[in-house]
Amino acid sequence: MNRTKRLALPLVVGLVAVAIVGWNLHRNQGQMPTGAVRPDEVPLKGFEAKTLDAAQAGDPEESMRRLRQLLDALRAHNWDSGKVPRSLLTLPDGKYAEDPDSRDYPNIAIPSQPNRPQSQQVPEYEPIAFYTDIYARYNRSYYKGDRSLSHPTGYVIVGWKDGRIEKVPLMQIRSFVSRNPSIRGELDCFPGMAEYAAAKPNFMVSDAAKP
Repeated sequence: MNRTKRLALPLVVGLVAVAIVGWNLHRNQGQMPTGAVRPDEVPLKGFEAKTLDAAQAGDPEESMRRLRQLLDALRAHNWDSGKVPRSLLTLPDGKYAEDPDSRDYPNIAIPSQPNRPQSQQVPEYEPIAFYTDIYARYNRSYYKGDRSLSHPTGYVIVGWKDGRIEKVPLMQIRSFVSRNPSIRGELDCFPGMAEYAAAKPNFMVSDAAKP
């Protein structure tokens, strides 16, 4: 065998091997291997990887102490948040909140304000002094085909004008529509509110993943 033939033989063998591999790939195109995950089952994006969990990385007990101070200050000033120290209207653990809007000042909602116009009042929230959702996480994952699943964890802290401060598990929160026609959309309804028994399931967790 001359030198030219010796060089050509490996090249021919290589080309044949590439052709066989290509044919097999073409034949199997579109077939999912056993146990493979369908593309629409792979999460595209979600909040869960963006921030640490406030309940784990933060200091919930310190937040509860600060919220007790806030409740006392609000009571002393007829529930007017404009008269309490601004430092009490935000929690440092807010930097871990899932909702970007809750990461900055303020991250505590004060629903009942004596000087707020009636059109902005939520009468159903009258018994509530404040609430904050920085420890609640929907952990929503998004999939192809406009589909999503929530993986709810955590709680909302609710302070009541009667002195109670409670951690309400996210899965216990329901939804209601205010009787004030100026307030649009569905609002969170907490156990202990008069509207709770008749309230609808929380639409935000209607697509919760099964445990």
